[in-house]
Amino acid sequence: MCFTETWLQENIPDANTTMNGFMTVRADRDHRLSGKKRGGGLALLVNIRWYHPSHITVKERICTPNIELLAVSLHPYYLPREFTCAVAIVVYIPPSADADTACEVINSVTAKILTQHPNAFVAISGDFNHASLSTSLPTFHQFVMCPTRDNKTLDLLYANTLDAYRSTALPPLVRSDHNLVLLSPTYTPMVQRQPVTTRTVRRWSQETNELLLKDWDVLCEPHENNIDSMTDCITGYISFCVDNVVPAKKVKCFANNKPWITSDLKGLLNKKKKAFRDGDGELLKSVQKELRVRLRENKEAYRRKLESKLQQNNIRDVWHGMKTITGFKVKGKQVEGSQERANELNVFFNRFSTEPLATSPASDSHTDPTSSSLTKAPASPQVTETSPTAPPTCSDPHRDPPLPHTSLTCLSVSSSQVRRQLKKLGQNKAAGPDGISPRVLKACAASARGGSQCCGIHPVLFQSRPGVKRGRLTRTVPPLSQNVVFSLKKKNVFSL
Repeated sequence: MCFTETWLQENIPDANTTMNGFMTVRADRDHRLSGKKRGGGLALLVNIRWYHPSHITVKERICTPNIELLAVSLHPYYLPREFTCAVAIVVYIPPSADADTACEVINSVTAKILTQHPNAFVAISGDFNHASLSTSLPTFHQFVMCPTRDNKTLDLLYANTLDAYRSTALPPLVRSDHNLVLLSPTYTPMVQRQPVTTRTVRRWSQETNELLLKDWDVLCEPHENNIDSMTDCITGYISFCVDNVVPAKKVKCFANNKPWITSDLKGLLNKKKKAFRDGDGELLKSVQKELRVRLRENKEAYRRKLESKLQQNNIRDVWHGMKTITGFKVKGKQVEGSQERANELNVFFNRFSTEPLATSPASDSHTDPTSSSLTKAPASPQVTETSPTAPPTCSDPHRDPPLPHTSLTCLSVSSSQVRRQLKKLGQNKAAGPDGISPRVLKACAASARGGSQCCGIHPVLFQSRPGVKRGRLTRTVPPLSQNVVFSLKKKNVFSL
C-alpha cells in the first residue's frame, strides 16, 4: 500500500504507523531539503506474507522542493519468470512544484533502476497533481482511470507492463480529501499467454558427419541420364541417412525461458519446488544456494558465448542473442492501400506478359491474330549445335531486345566449383524444397573423402538436364524470352 502526504516526522516511531502483518518503509519530509516544515511524507506498507523482510531494499530516497520520492526493491516469494524483481516507486509532487523538473528526477531514477535490473517490473504511484509522465516515460502505461479528487485524476500509477492492473475507486480514508484507488492485478504470465512449442533438434558432431559420407557413384549408375529418378534417389537416400545417423531429440520451449536456462537448471528448480511442498527447510536452503551458484555460472557462460561470437565477427548470432536477452521483437506493419492500388501494381508488373503473338503468312484465317501469350505459348525455335536460331522479335517498343541465343556446348560445371559453392552455405538456413539441410551439404563438401564424391554428383545432374546429353544438345531448349508469366491474384497489398 502506497501513502502520500503522511505528515510523519522523525519523532514518530514505526510502531505507531504500521499494521499487523505489514512492514512499513517511510520517507519523511526533510524541512531543510524541501524548504517546508509541515506536510509531505511518503510511506509504503509491504505485506510480509508476500515478501520476506530481508528481501525488501530501499533503492532511493529523494526530498526536494519539487518532488519527494521513495524507491523500494521487492523480491516476492512468487514472481513470473520474465521479471527478475519488482520495484515500487512512490512520489509526491506538490502543486507549486516545477513539473518538468520533477519528471526529470523520476526519469533519472527509473533509468538507474532499469540499468541495474533490466527485466524488473517497475510501478510508479503517488500524487502527481499537474505533472504527467506520458512524455518523459513513453514506454510506461497509466492505469488509474477513475477520479481521485472531485472530478480530477491526481493520483496515478504507471507501470512498464501492458495490461497490468484494473483500477476501482473507493471511499476516502477518514477525513482525507482524496479517494482510495484499488488496483487489481490483471497481468497474465507469459507462460500462460503463449503455448508451449515442441521442436525436434538434431545433435550434430564430427562422428555423424563422417558416417554420412557414402559412395554416391553407386547411386548414379542405375539411372544413367534420367535426371528425375536420379534426383529422387539421391535426395531420398540423403534424408534416409540423416534420419538413421544423426540422433534427434524433442525439446519443449517455454515462452518465459531465458537463454541461459538449461535442463540441469530446470531440474534444480523442480527440486526446489518439491522441497517447498514437502516443508523441508534444510533441503530448500541448500537447493537455493546451489541454484544461485548455477545461475551465476550459466549467465557467465552465456556472456562468454556472445563475446566469442563477437570476436569471430559473427554479428548475426550476436544480434540474435541480444534480441533474446532484451526481449526485442520486430512487429510487422502492413502497407496501407486499397485493392485498386494492388490491381494497378499487378497490371504494371505483368504488362509484358500480354504481348501479341507473331503470326506467319501461312496461318489459318480463322486464327485470332491478337490472341494473348497467356492463352497459347509461342512455338519454341529449333536450336541445334551448329546453327542456333535467334528468338522472334518483340513488338513491344518498351521492352528491351532479347539477347541472341547461343550454343550451350561450352557450359560446364566442375567438382571444385561445386565444392566452393557448398562451403559457402549457411548451416543455420532452412532446408530447401528437397528437404536436405544445408548443414549436410556443407559437411560433405568440407570432408576430404566425401567432398569429392558428393561434389561430383552435381556436375552429373547438370549435364543430365533436359536437352543436354553428354555435352550435346538433343532437343529444343526454349529461350528465356519466350517464358510465359501468369498473374496471380493477391489477397491484399501486403502479399505483393
